[in-house]
Amino acid sequence: MKSFILVSLLLVLALTQVCANCSGDCPETEQVVWALSPDGRSCSVFRNECYFIKANCVRRPALTVSTKEKCQKFCPDICPLLYRPTTGNYNGQVREFSNDCEKNVHSCRTGETFL
Repeated sequence: MKSFILVSLLLVLALTQVCANCSGDCPETEQVVWALSPDGRSCSVFRNECYFIKANCVRRPALTVSTKEKCQKFCPDICPLLYRPTTGNYNGQVREFSNDCEKNVHSCRTGETFL
């Protein structure tokens, strides 16, 4: 019985740690994480491991960490001609993009991540 209680307690502790990584704020430190979709056909770029973990909390199946070189092979080539302006802050400079796809393509090609 004691071992069951101990295992249950450890499981609850582990789950609280996972949930802690899924909520709250991430640091602004830039340590880029490159990730591939489960099918290996699309690349995503995250500012750091915290943002990567948060993205995987709501994504099933999960993204997998990759290298910059491998991931960039799967950056999108084109975006829809949809004008929905968006901005991103990179190193104190605000940049404007015609839509989220254009912003994501820029991040994928350059490794620049926006706050």
